[in-house]
Amino acid sequence: MAEKIAIVCALEDEASVNIANHLKRIGVPSWANFYEFKEDTIFLSLNKVKENNIVVLSKHESKAEKKSLTVHYIGNFGEAKFGGEEKKLCGALAKIGTNYIRALIREKEKLKNGENNLNDFEICFEVTHHGPHTEKNVVFIEIGSSIIEWKNNFLGKLIAEIVINSTLIENNDTIAIGVGGIHYANNFTKFVIRENYSIGHICPEYNLENLDFELLEQMISKSGAKLIVLDWKGLKKFKQKVMELCQKTNLPIKKI
Repeated sequence: MAEKIAIVCALEDEASVNIANHLKRIGVPSWANFYEFKEDTIFLSLNKVKENNIVVLSKHESKAEKKSLTVHYIGNFGEAKFGGEEKKLCGALAKIGTNYIRALIREKEKLKNGENNLNDFEICFEVTHHGPHTEKNVVFIEIGSSIIEWKNNFLGKLIAEIVINSTLIENNDTIAIGVGGIHYANNFTKFVIRENYSIGHICPEYNLENLDFELLEQMISKSGAKLIVLDWKGLKKFKQKVMELCQKTNLPIKKI
């Protein structure tokens, strides 16, 4: 029997509780074990979870309060300002994260003419950021970016259904990591929609100053990646540095 996947709710997080309440009403799937923790999401004690693969239900915050539904992996390329450990990445559930992005994009298209629609929402990968740290494999799925969206019943139910229905979708993609671009990783999001690749860890342009070979190796090994995808324009002044680092890995490199 396949190992179960943990679904984690943070009780300090309004969106996490909203999604979890809908998940419990629908019914926790047989392939999952459900956990609730008192800590906020970036400080969750994920090492208390017995499963090796963890889906975290979460809110997304931004100063602009832009409506968004996002997916990302966790870790720090520099200082651990928001939980986790300095220069340490967690395992990334690249195929599950990519399944979620594709499901969200499908739902946005399906709902576009309905009363409840996602027309004002940005759906995308975010780059790898924040804590907590664990040696386990993790993906965050998030509702953003204000209390209005966090507590929205339609969105809570939508994300709960996507977690239930899309986590175990068969995915035969090759796994890639992403380097370059902005925090809201739209180029990598578009890439997984049009190509048979799943994206794991993503290092944005604003963290390329911190990127070294050891961190690049972490990105690769913790994602299970067989390819490096470069947001070429999004590398800006770091093109030469990144190319030299990537060539040392002996993995194929793809520019988008």
